[in-house]
Amino acid sequence: MTQRKSLARKLIVLFIVLVILIPCSVLVYDTVVSSNEERVDFYYMMSDGGMGALKKNIPRTDKEAMLKNVLAILQEGPNADGATASMPQNLEIRSVTLEQATVTVDFSEEYLQMNDLEETICRSSVVWTLTSLDFVKNVRILVEGEPLKNQNGEAYAIFNRDNVWIDTEISAETTGYAILTLYFANAEGTDLVAEERVVEVNANQTREKTVLEQLIAGPEEKGSVATIPVGTKIKDVTTTDDGTCYVNLSEEFVLKHTGGEREELLTIYSIVNSLCKLDQIDRVQFLVEGKKLDTYKDNLQFKTPFTAVDSIRRLEEK
Repeated sequence: MTQRKSLARKLIVLFIVLVILIPCSVLVYDTVVSSNEERVDFYYMMSDGGMGALKKNIPRTDKEAMLKNVLAILQEGPNADGATASMPQNLEIRSVTLEQATVTVDFSEEYLQMNDLEETICRSSVVWTLTSLDFVKNVRILVEGEPLKNQNGEAYAIFNRDNVWIDTEISAETTGYAILTLYFANAEGTDLVAEERVVEVNANQTREKTVLEQLIAGPEEKGSVATIPVGTKIKDVTTTDDGTCYVNLSEEFVLKHTGGEREELLTIYSIVNSLCKLDQIDRVQFLVEGKKLDTYKDNLQFKTPFTAVDSIRRLEEK
């Protein structure tokens, strides 16, 4: 009798467990397969000068229809304080097509009316927003049916999260994105050229250090040339209240430089001009292994801070 009661209790418990679990299992299954929405990260400019993502659900429909919907929402702009639209309102999206994992977006001629900074923001916002969809890996941008071209008149191929910026050593503590203006030497080695780049930034790292890291990594644009000697390391970088940025670099910055007056000017002012684009910096004081040098290689006086210049050529003419 006792054994029968024990068995009966076990059967009752098993029945209750099944009654509870089976509906739950069905509910979970329905939640997964019957969802008709897609979570998308929309990238906008934030009030702190960086780029950040706002999440939004969109209807899950035909893929090309979803892409058009995402771009329309992106152009409409954010409904959040501290975020601003990244696409001009007068910009027409002529067509959107998907081939395998590459999206081709054809914009109207208004795209070319943006200045360099506006275009960089728009392009990066479009690329990062579209590639937040799991079926998109690359983005190709056309203007009136023609491939988008860089400052040298060369057509871009495709954009993705690997080539919109090149900073691959970002820690897990990153919080957003920033647009930096970086200066490199031109192909002829006669002057500096500007390159605007969107990079992921870490809340625990100064913007100054990020600028230096990007300069050391080198240019992305064809025809531009890196100016900082290979092997140069950042020992420290700090900015004081009076706007002076103290850049402390390793000895390779001097020892591995080829020398020459113009080459020295290109190296120094690529750093100075890039750092002085940050609001808090007015001048740059260089240190090497923590010490002020009298000269950089054989030509430039190195004891006093440097301020940004408009042109190396004009500087040489003075």
